[in-house]
Parts: sequence; structure tokens; C-alpha cells
Amino acid sequence: MSQVIAVLCSDIHLSLAAPVARSAEPDWLAAQARPLDQIRKLVKEHGNVPVVCAGDVFDKWHSSPELINWTITHLPKMYAIPGQHDLPLHNIEDIRRSAYWTLVEVGTIRTIEEPWDEGIDGGLMFGYPWGSAIEPILPKKNKVQLAVIHDYVFIRGKSYPGAPDGANLVNHRSRLQGYNAAVFGDNHDGFLTKVGGTSVLNCGCLVRRKSDERKYKPAVGLLHNDGLIEQHFLDASEDKWLEPEEIIERVEAPGMTEFLEELNQLESDSLDFCEVIRRYIKDNHVSDGVKRVLLETIGG
Repeated sequence: MSQVIAVLCSDIHLSLAAPVARSAEPDWLAAQARPLDQIRKLVKEHGNVPVVCAGDVFDKWHSSPELINWTITHLPKMYAIPGQHDLPLHNIEDIRRSAYWTLVEVGTIRTIEEPWDEGIDGGLMFGYPWGSAIEPILPKKNKVQLAVIHDYVFIRGKSYPGAPDGANLVNHRSRLQGYNAAVFGDNHDGFLTKVGGTSVLNCGCLVRRKSDERKYKPAVGLLHNDGLIEQHFLDASEDKWLEPEEIIERVEAPGMTEFLEELNQLESDSLDFCEVIRRYIKDNHVSDGVKRVLLETIGG
């Protein structure tokens, strides 16, 4: 019978202030702690196995000291790689300027710079931060080899319109040779599949932030000692959201009145709210303030 040897996650996107869609939360830090507490519980249930994060611990690389201090207390200790949100101007050369690196310095995060053989029982981790090229490796007998990657990949039905074909997971098959398992971060729409002989988990977002993520079920991965990954869905039932009408009412920005008037005139019976917003922005002159809030709310 296989055993769990690691808990896999990504795209935590910790922030001090709640995003617009989640501003109904009475305590945003407490809301972010809920999924972290569930991860901590899973770790204990499976014998204090390590946590591995495939990037974007923070939503902003220059997070405030207040948020950093909170994170040191509430984030489970983990192995991780930086995502683009963790890096100044998405540049890994400047990583030591980041809030992510503060967590490395205090020991909350152990960043995966070289293959680790002591972190996972019976396994090796290979880290590919944002902007890194994935390299195939030779398989090892009786060793689980895990690729930890922050790069946008998708499968059918799990992408944004017009996603580049190069990001299709099938095109990563040769790069993933030699790995029993791979965990990806960046694409917030999670999925679990297999490519060749590699079990692949795209974690998806851990903390739901935007309106188009409201129906999404956050999950983490359970890596087994046979190299297979199992999805474990988290309880997000306590999450609180603003309704679309409440979001608009709370936003005070030039041009919002005009937007509301135009929105009422749209024939939108066959469109969802997010698509109506995108169509309006495309077809009309919208101030930068209104555009920023609307796109943040619906996820771009």
C-alpha cells in the first residue's frame, strides 16, 4: 500500500488587504489562514510529511513587514520555488530583495536550488522557478523524482481563451522525461492528469481571490511513494464574497456611473457577468481606475 510522502501546493498569493471580490471577509488574514491550517492538519495526518510549494507564496514581492511577520507565524514550513509574483520585476537575479527571501532567511521556506534528497522520504526534488527551462533527467530506480515548476501549462478546458499552444501540457512531454511526478504553479485552474510516465498536478489557486474563482474548488496534492499524485480538495465553505452588484456599489471611480448605464443596455441573457464586463471594456473607453478594479474583480 502506497504512502503519502509530501503535500503539494502553489499560488497562495498572500496579501495584507483583501481583493475587491473577497472584501466581505471580516478578517482577511484569518480567511487566508483557513487553507493553511488545513495543510498543516494534512501534514500531521500523514506523519509530518514536508510541504512543497510551486511558487507565488506572496501576491506582491515587496509585501509589508506586517504581512511577512504574519506569514512567518502562519505559513507551514515548506520547500518552495519563487513564482513571478515573488520576484522583483519577475527577475530571479533580484530575489534577495523580496519578501520571499525573508522567509528563506528565517527558515520558513527552504528554496529548491539544487536537487534535494533529504526533504522527501525516498524522493528527489528538482526546482524550476519562474523563467527556468525544464530539463529531462534519467530515471532512478526506487526513487520518486519530483519536478517543482512555476510555469503556465494547460489542458483542454483548463485555460484562458487564446492561450499559446506551447503552454499545452502535451508539449512538455519530452521535458518531463525521467520524472515520476511534476507539480506546476501559475495556472489558477487546477487539474490532475498524466503525461507519458509522469503524474502531473497543476495545483491551481489555494486562496480564491477573484470573482471567476468563486465556483472553483481549491485543492492540494498528496504525493505518494509510488510517484502518483492524489488531489485533496479543501473546505472553502466559510469563504465570503461580495455579489457583483455590491462590488460595483463599493467602488468609487470616475466613469463608474457611465459603466452601469451602459451595462444595463447590454443584451446579456446569454453571457455571464465576467463576459459582459470584458465586452464592455473592449468596446468602450474606460478610465484606468475603472478598468483596473473591474479586471481585478473578474480575473483579467
